[in-house]
Amino acid sequence: MSSDKDKRRFRRYKHRADCYLSFKNTSIKAEIINYSLQGIGFLIDNPPPVTLETDVQFRIKDLQVDDEGTIIWSQKSDSQLKGGIEKKTIHGFLKYYPLADVLIDLQRTDKNGILDIREGPSIKRIYIRNGDMVFATSNKEEDRFIEILLRAGKITNDQYYQIIDIAKKKGKSPAATLVELGYIKSEDIIWAVRHQVEEIIVSLFQWEDGNFSFIEGPLISEKVIKLKLSAANLIYRGIKKIKNPQYINNVMPPLDTILGYSMDPLDLFQDINLEKSDKDILSFVNGKRTIKEILSVSTSDPFQTMVTLYALLSTRLIDIQETGSPAEKIHEEILKEPEEEADPDFLKRVEDVYGKLSSSDYYSILGVDKWATLEKIKKSYYTAAKEFHPDKHLLLSSDTLKNKLNTIFSQLTEIYKVLSDSKLRMEYDQSLTIRPAKLQTNNVELARSIFKEGEQAFRNGSYAKAKELFGRASYLDSKVPAYYFSLGLVYAKEHKFHEAGKILNKALELDPYNSEYLAEIGYVYLHLGFTLRAKSSFEKALRSDTFNKSAIEGLQKVRDLSD
Repeated sequence: MSSDKDKRRFRRYKHRADCYLSFKNTSIKAEIINYSLQGIGFLIDNPPPVTLETDVQFRIKDLQVDDEGTIIWSQKSDSQLKGGIEKKTIHGFLKYYPLADVLIDLQRTDKNGILDIREGPSIKRIYIRNGDMVFATSNKEEDRFIEILLRAGKITNDQYYQIIDIAKKKGKSPAATLVELGYIKSEDIIWAVRHQVEEIIVSLFQWEDGNFSFIEGPLISEKVIKLKLSAANLIYRGIKKIKNPQYINNVMPPLDTILGYSMDPLDLFQDINLEKSDKDILSFVNGKRTIKEILSVSTSDPFQTMVTLYALLSTRLIDIQETGSPAEKIHEEILKEPEEEADPDFLKRVEDVYGKLSSSDYYSILGVDKWATLEKIKKSYYTAAKEFHPDKHLLLSSDTLKNKLNTIFSQLTEIYKVLSDSKLRMEYDQSLTIRPAKLQTNNVELARSIFKEGEQAFRNGSYAKAKELFGRASYLDSKVPAYYFSLGLVYAKEHKFHEAGKILNKALELDPYNSEYLAEIGYVYLHLGFTLRAKSSFEKALRSDTFNKSAIEGLQKVRDLSD
């Protein structure tokens, strides 16, 4: 089952339609009330008994859905039952799930896998790692490496035909022949691959039909160049290439719709590089003007203005609004280039804030006084949200940093939700007197949950993720030796034996007679060349557990080295 974080990330679409549910040899008619990439919401009149975790098949004719999932929540009221079904897989048709939403929703998860998109014989695949798009492939000839370089003016027509001819004669790929002939410099390879991948993804926005499926799992080869691509930026570029006025008219809201900036900083502070003319169009969006009024004041062509507005709506930078937008004064602030190198001061602030999350109250994390006004809280929240927005640091290479930024951003959003609501804020203020005990309990439970995630990641061979999770667990609850032991195992797997030794010693400080811990640190000492320390650790392990197989084998290794 997906995490709560994942469930919040998927956009929901309101939709009323008949739905047929089948479970436990029962088939009933229901009504769908909304759907998302992850599942559906349903309503049943005079329902039979339903329990959570029930597997169910569901069919929705007008969405072309015939699928299966699990009931993850339900609520009965009078003679009706309302509930939610989480789909077992992510797939659907582009006319019901806009590609822009699919890409953004996936980027805001930590999923790994391949997004397979098809229209007729055309197949394009986007590779996802930790939620980020990192690569793409296509079976279309026009998306081949050399075709894209020819269109980009990086090779001439003569060079193109020469490459094709030589590649055919030698039985090599055109891309390999291109490099072999020296028509592209080695330092330009990354640029060329990025350009090809971006062009493949951008071209998908020309598809008005088609279907997609997400195949979850670590399916990308370690040999492939892994990029980090901004979903918002590619969505914007892709939609800007649409030339069909009828399509844009069909997907745009009515002309009397008021547009304003998104109320959600997760949408607001994305990595997106707008053209100057589009920045001008964006400046007319103020939470008061309708689409018709924006068209009347824009100096751009009406169709291009509509395309730009649709692109901005699709990136979620702007949204449909009924009243004035509180974000209308931050027009210039949201347009910022992503950082490519980690600033040491910024990394320190990340660690400081991340460390506060489990030990400080909401006011301290936000950096405001307990008597701060709503305006002050809002300003501090937007400032922090802008600084720690994960998309703003997309190009930084560390997945660990992204995980910390995601955690910080989610917590900041929760803090603002509480402190900006007078009733919730009062309840929170009253809870501060008992917060230390409550916090400790929450930390213990959270650490236990995170540790279980780490164990699963370790079993799957995802050592970087396991290290991050074990580290967080030991930070949240420093009294559990198993957390340090597991963290030490990860470092040992990575052949970082000095670090492994230090961490395993912390586990032994808390549980000095644990034979498993003693045996493991014995092997670490062997790798470091500390034979006497290893021998001592194995002997201590055997004094605690005479039949400890690992210690027995370790002691034999010591003897073999001594012979």
